[in-house]
Amino acid sequence: MSPSAPVVATLVDDFHVVLPGVRALLEPYRSRVVLVELGDALVEPRAVDVILYEPVRLSQSSHSMLRSLAASSGARPVVYTWREHSAQGAPAGPVVGRLSKSLTGAQLVAGIEAVHRHVGPPPGPRPTVDRAAHAAVVARGGAADNGLTPREAQILALITQGYTNVEIGKRLYLSINSVKTYVRGAYRKIDVERRTQAVAWGLQHGLGDAEMVRQPTGTRAS
Repeated sequence: MSPSAPVVATLVDDFHVVLPGVRALLEPYRSRVVLVELGDALVEPRAVDVILYEPVRLSQSSHSMLRSLAASSGARPVVYTWREHSAQGAPAGPVVGRLSKSLTGAQLVAGIEAVHRHVGPPPGPRPTVDRAAHAAVVARGGAADNGLTPREAQILALITQGYTNVEIGKRLYLSINSVKTYVRGAYRKIDVERRTQAVAWGLQHGLGDAEMVRQPTGTRAS
């Protein structure tokens, strides 16, 4: 798997303690697999490559979110559970396999990559998340990456290059509220409070190059 194109995974699991654990497991392999929060995945389903889900005690609302995400992303769910023979009852239709929660981080990453290779990318155009910025942060930042998603890294790159929130929204076809949400999340992860601090952080981590964030094919520059 190319370091410039990590597999994007998300997790649907009503045991809330699981998400931090999975994130910690995947953190050393963030150049290969990026774990995005379910809320972000639902906003940009086409950016999702693999959906992990725990079928045990999954609430009706989580079933609905899983069905919606599977339908809109084109990615099939993968059962991720402790149980050896979980009912893979299909809240989201066919599944493509099962991964055990007993796997090590390296084994989980290999499993996610294998699922992605088996299923392949969803048909049709991908969203405008350019992962080059995320790869640059991973390459230069080491532990300072702090779990930035590809979209957060992309927006930080645009901030570093002098774009306003309004300009970022127009460029990426996001609402201003979505941009602000990504900005707040990114600031929290890199431990800054002001735009000038974010720009300084971005310059230190190689996000100042205008080629870092390319204009999506077939769209007009703002």
